[in-house]
Amino acid sequence: MQRNQHHTGQNGRQPQAGDGFLRLIDLCKSYQEGAQARHVLENTSLEVRRGEVIAILGKSGSGKTTLLNLISGIDQVDCGEVFLDGLRLTGLSETERTLIRRRKIGFIFQFFNLIPTLTVWENVLLPLELNEQMEPGGAERARLLIETVGLAGRERAYPDRLSGGEQQRVAIARALVHDPLLVLADEPTGNLDDETGKHILALLDRLTRQAGKSLVLVTHSPEAAAFADRVFNLREGRLVPVEKRI
Repeated sequence: MQRNQHHTGQNGRQPQAGDGFLRLIDLCKSYQEGAQARHVLENTSLEVRRGEVIAILGKSGSGKTTLLNLISGIDQVDCGEVFLDGLRLTGLSETERTLIRRRKIGFIFQFFNLIPTLTVWENVLLPLELNEQMEPGGAERARLLIETVGLAGRERAYPDRLSGGEQQRVAIARALVHDPLLVLADEPTGNLDDETGKHILALLDRLTRQAGKSLVLVTHSPEAAAFADRVFNLREGRLVPVEKRI
């Protein structure tokens, strides 16, 4: 059950559009497990600037994926507020959240989530088709992204013909093809070997931070978090800042 949908946050005022590109204010989320409620997030707050890379560490089951799902509107908060580019996402209908997610957010999944019956080209084009952006400019952007992620010539290949690293590259191109403002990455190197993981992180850095996009990356790996601007540990439902080592 949702509550406190007009919560003002710890500073006692409604946030304004200029306060931050992404704002999470006192989010809480729990799930019912038998007769007991398991509290995953407890008054979790975060502000992300445009073009900033945020990494969130945490052990399995700590709520990292849940947090991404709340940011993207896949799931709904029990209390608190989510603002993206000045727009309040909490309280919107499922259809409204879906449309915003399609237009403003790119999601990179740990297990790639490619459609097995579609080729590389068709998988990358899918967000454009959903957003009705299939004009020549969109197709050209897809072609350039496929080339940028190193898969030129593999456009007609199906996912089962690709390595794990290649599948993740397709997933990155698909997440960016509609030019989202915010990219969410759920353990993007979790199923890759160390060397491939380094290449994927370098690619993400080039296509997000260097392109002026915001990236929220969740991971269990300190190595994967090293290239972020700021790092947090999700512990007991709260985001705790982690001091980066120089």
